[in-house]
Amino acid sequence: MLRKELVIGYTVAGMLAVLVPTHFWNSLFISGHGFWTSLENVLVGPIIAVISWVCSVGNIPLALVLWSGGISFGGVIAFIFADLIAMPLILIYRRFYGWKLTLRIVVLFYVVMASGGLITEGIFWVFGAIPTNRHVAALTAHFEWNYTTYLNFLFIGVAVAVWWLAKNKERFGGGQGYALDPVCGMQVETARAPASTMDQGQKMYFCADRCLDRFTADPERFASRMAVPEGSNTPGAEDRSHVDPVCGMAVDPESAAADRVSGATRYYFCGPGCASAFDAEPSRFTPSSST
Repeated sequence: MLRKELVIGYTVAGMLAVLVPTHFWNSLFISGHGFWTSLENVLVGPIIAVISWVCSVGNIPLALVLWSGGISFGGVIAFIFADLIAMPLILIYRRFYGWKLTLRIVVLFYVVMASGGLITEGIFWVFGAIPTNRHVAALTAHFEWNYTTYLNFLFIGVAVAVWWLAKNKERFGGGQGYALDPVCGMQVETARAPASTMDQGQKMYFCADRCLDRFTADPERFASRMAVPEGSNTPGAEDRSHVDPVCGMAVDPESAAADRVSGATRYYFCGPGCASAFDAEPSRFTPSSST
């Protein structure tokens, strides 16, 4: 689900860091107004994180660019905190929760991140620990061969290899020795499962005692997720109608965000984004009929 977002993110981040002149960043951040400077900067910092598509440690180089461009210490801290509301993650939130809850999450995170940046700056100011050097070389605008270049090519190769193995795991026995927790849908290694129980002659595995307790309290609600579909020759195969066919998350039919009927099977979805992906290409997410 991250492939498109990551490609866009790396492209936008590289263009912002290399092509946008320093004076543009200076124009975004007011200076020389004491507390009001800090307040404006911590409010603008997270917004830049959203529009730059940069998340995780990828925002550190751009944070250095912003610091060189004049953003306050609290503003750059708020920007780093805001990797949780970078656009790739907002789109993921939307897929799982829908736009209404996603907007609530983003607003809450934004307020907390801006406040956190302001508080952090205040703590550093009390101890006189705010850095004064703003001339930091974050990125170069030309290609050069160095150890990071070699490492980049190495791990690109590793990423491609991991992707290929994930797409061809059946060739190497992938998935054997694992089961799905019928409560939360998490994959569990059967040999090391923290909890397990027998239900109607079938052994259930759980990621934690809490999931086992929930199952024990209402086994009929969860057991159907792991039932063998009629006509299936695979013992222990889960009922795909209770697992989101797009993202693989276990879904309670009673609280599913959406459902669709394909063939003779009704599918349930964790969020409207997964339902939309299913609508666009149902054959991609439904098992092919056996002959």
